[in-house]
Amino acid sequence: MELWIPITFAATAAQTSRTAIQRHMKGPLGDYGASAIRFIYAVPFSWAWLLILFAFSNQDFPKPAIEFIFWATVGGVMQILFTVLLIKLFSYKNFLVGVAFSKFEVLLAAIMEAVFLSAAITAQFGIAIVLGIVAVFLLSLRNSTFSWQELRLSLQSMSTIIGLLAATSLATSVISFRMAINSFDESDFLVRASVTAAIVIVGQALGLVGYLYFFRLSELKAAFVLWRPGIAAGLFGSIATITWFIAFALHRAAPVRAIGQSELLFALVFTVLVFRQRITKIELFGVLLLLGSIFLVIFS
Repeated sequence: MELWIPITFAATAAQTSRTAIQRHMKGPLGDYGASAIRFIYAVPFSWAWLLILFAFSNQDFPKPAIEFIFWATVGGVMQILFTVLLIKLFSYKNFLVGVAFSKFEVLLAAIMEAVFLSAAITAQFGIAIVLGIVAVFLLSLRNSTFSWQELRLSLQSMSTIIGLLAATSLATSVISFRMAINSFDESDFLVRASVTAAIVIVGQALGLVGYLYFFRLSELKAAFVLWRPGIAAGLFGSIATITWFIAFALHRAAPVRAIGQSELLFALVFTVLVFRQRITKIELFGVLLLLGSIFLVIFS
């Protein structure tokens, strides 16, 4: 098994844990406060990892160029937008379906890589993407029965619109981060990924603190008062970001994000055991389709 595959699985486990904490904190912190804690409290963990890495490495700190600054900024802003939209989506859907909606970004990431990075899409990988899309359509249904009328109405619902906007934001951030990571030509994959993660998280944290200070001060104060869950979200958030970036440094973004659909397995566990939310048969079938797409990518 190639190294990027287990690293991606580790990223999805950390990401689901972080998202579950944010979903839990949505009530006391609000949409923006719950979104901000993953960035604010991730800063010390990300930089601690970077210091440890350079303490045992003989490499120099890479110098960010204009290309890096541009792509890191685009990726950072779009990731913040995705996070806010995902937290909002939990007001409409249960935890599993909310996470599942974001998985539509796998198709978008593949298309973006094909257009901007001239990356080829094999037939098997194309089938995997199609299975993932069908699964997302099933997960978008408002009721537990399927019909074309129900599908049409579900696709026009606010939850679907928010979900697709979240997926588009995430896909854009994924491609942008990969471009930023690859702008460091002379460093190894671990240094490139870790430096990018540390710099981006600082920018995101500062941007969100500034926004909350001027427009949502109560949510900012609550984020610092409720620091214990914030630290947990920051720890898992930093682990997720660093491992995602390492995977992007090792392999193309679309296959990495396709394997990332395994997040639905972790989300299923949190939905049933932690949040005590009901899962319909159609939702379970959608999850199985996504699992099928994951195996197609792994063995492609």
